[in-house]
Amino acid sequence: MPTCITFGAGNENFLKAVDRLTNQAKQTNLFDNVIGYTDEYLRNDKEFWEKHSNFILSNPRGYGYWIWKPYIIKKTLEQMTDGDKLLYLDCGCEIHILKKNIIKEKLDLVKKNSIISTNTLIEKEWNKMDLIIKLGVLDDKYLNSRQKQAGVNLYFVCDKIRNFVNEWYELCCDYHNIDNTPSVNKNFDCFKEHRNDQSVFSLLGKKYNLFDEEHHLRGCIEIFRNNTGVSRINNNSNKN
Repeated sequence: MPTCITFGAGNENFLKAVDRLTNQAKQTNLFDNVIGYTDEYLRNDKEFWEKHSNFILSNPRGYGYWIWKPYIIKKTLEQMTDGDKLLYLDCGCEIHILKKNIIKEKLDLVKKNSIISTNTLIEKEWNKMDLIIKLGVLDDKYLNSRQKQAGVNLYFVCDKIRNFVNEWYELCCDYHNIDNTPSVNKNFDCFKEHRNDQSVFSLLGKKYNLFDEEHHLRGCIEIFRNNTGVSRINNNSNKN
């Protein structure tokens, strides 16, 4: 049973983007379940909100540096069965409805104990040294590879993936791992900026060799920052 989820919070535009993206996912007829999470879901989760509300409300960037992302993925995985497929998309993304056959192909291709993701820039330029040391990923095979994006990912549901997401979330609960506070240890000279939840996601996933290096999600998913209800690519998408 494939499931697609996204999340939006902070203002009306993000909520409209959630509606747009969930409508696009439904129009593909590829998913048995499509969920658009919002900050209301987090506020109603007493344990999560009591633990993280101060951090979230005092750090508007990413609604708390995206600490909610591994959490909602974790909570969704808890409701899913081994062998299911979970597609997570940031709400700024768009689904190419006319290319849904490619999405179906990716759903069929994702293998046990793996994640289909997409590549971005070089790891050592976009991770604070404290996190690199904490995860023990100082080898060039990690640091000179391209970082995986945390905003567009397809998961094969199994215990190994659940354990990975649980650890991703736990690491994010140590706010220094995801916020922009300076590294205590000296960064690489080429360091540009820490990539928050994505830094943890990418380095941890590589540590456990979870990423499918043969496939990616570009071509069927547009990685925009379209935080509106109006599609840039599909004329018949929701335009609230």
